[in-house]
Amino acid sequence: MKNTIFKCLLLSALLLLSVMLQAQNKLNMSVHELRFKDASGQTLLHIDYQIPYRNLVFVAQGASHFATVDVSVSISQGDSLVVIKDLLDNVGITNKSDATSDKSHINRVSFLLDESVKRLYFKAEDLNSGSVFTWPIDGRALGQDELLSDVQLCSIVTPDSTSTSKFRKGNLLYKSEPSLIFDKVSLDNVHLYLETYIPEHLQGTGLMNLYIEKDSLIVKDDYFDIQIDAPQKALHLQIPTRKLEAGFYQGILSLQIGDSFQEKEFDFFITEKGERVYSLMANPDEELQLLKYFTAGATPLDWSRYDEATKKRYLSSIWKHLGSSAGLSTEAILSIVEERVDHANANFRHFKDGWQTDMGRIYIRNGAADDVEKDSIQEITRYVSKDYQIWKYRGKIKAVYVFMDLQMNGNYQLIYVRGDDLESSRPDYLRYLGEDFDMSKLD
Repeated sequence: MKNTIFKCLLLSALLLLSVMLQAQNKLNMSVHELRFKDASGQTLLHIDYQIPYRNLVFVAQGASHFATVDVSVSISQGDSLVVIKDLLDNVGITNKSDATSDKSHINRVSFLLDESVKRLYFKAEDLNSGSVFTWPIDGRALGQDELLSDVQLCSIVTPDSTSTSKFRKGNLLYKSEPSLIFDKVSLDNVHLYLETYIPEHLQGTGLMNLYIEKDSLIVKDDYFDIQIDAPQKALHLQIPTRKLEAGFYQGILSLQIGDSFQEKEFDFFITEKGERVYSLMANPDEELQLLKYFTAGATPLDWSRYDEATKKRYLSSIWKHLGSSAGLSTEAILSIVEERVDHANANFRHFKDGWQTDMGRIYIRNGAADDVEKDSIQEITRYVSKDYQIWKYRGKIKAVYVFMDLQMNGNYQLIYVRGDDLESSRPDYLRYLGEDFDMSKLD
């Protein structure tokens, strides 16, 4: 028996170590894919990636230091992945202090899309550390009726007629920003690059709309005419950053020409030097889970592709918005939530931190209930009783929650709720309460 317990503990320790090692071996970076059409109408896919120097391991080679990143793009064939694009990306620095700076390495992988492929898999591995980043990519080609390419966000656009850079378009060099972070102190504009694909019979004057919002408030809603006189035309738009507050922005760029209409969505972050980044937890993924208690739409589409710094800035912007919406400073809302998280961990823990339980979630979002009733229900068929609690809120929040210890092990689960659109009752909650339950207790 003792030997069996020891083996179980050893297995648990090994599993925990495996999870920790996997977490430590994740390469933090940002990836942004963009689709354009070439002269023949085929879809050209650009996969732009950005790796902060501090996330790479540099090895000395003479007077310089180098990191080597193995980058590949694969497709699924049967039960295996087949590499269709592969490169060794050598990142060199001459100043060792750059390895811990805020500088980043930016590069691009480009190739024509096969219309039969719908899903691609991007992988990057730092060969000096073994850290790996993987991400699935939508491999669908642009349709024949597509009017617009995807939107490329750039920090710098500068004339360049000699460079062979992958980011050059005509005589202009567009510095892509896969992290989608733009510093308003050092940059005057966020630059948008996109292309229109208009057949000859539709060419003429089109109406374009640039719409941007932050925290559900409209920041920009500009309409302007564009003259389209070619099957394929490049557009360069600017969003001035000086008057934009630090935070997360969502944009839509749309084009109406004739009876045809299309829009493209994009996101970006505005930061400023010295800006405080607010957080409660060391792990951004856990903090995102916490913030989902307050706002259902907390997760951006590209969350998994953000590096750690980008995730923290995004989460910080949500904390600022929550504080502002409640008429509180960001520090005040953080202090309130931190106190509630501590209370939940101290009182509702059950094989996981208390803040992750049903009771912890409701307590963190609403605070202490105005009325708590504790009782038990006898299951006649099984001759067992199950404890339950009713939490009632009667102030600004008017809601009722019923938690029941379904497994009789102290893990209270939410089975019924009224007055809270973010929660839902179990369809069979009456089966747990029993036919003889006095429903007036929930009033």
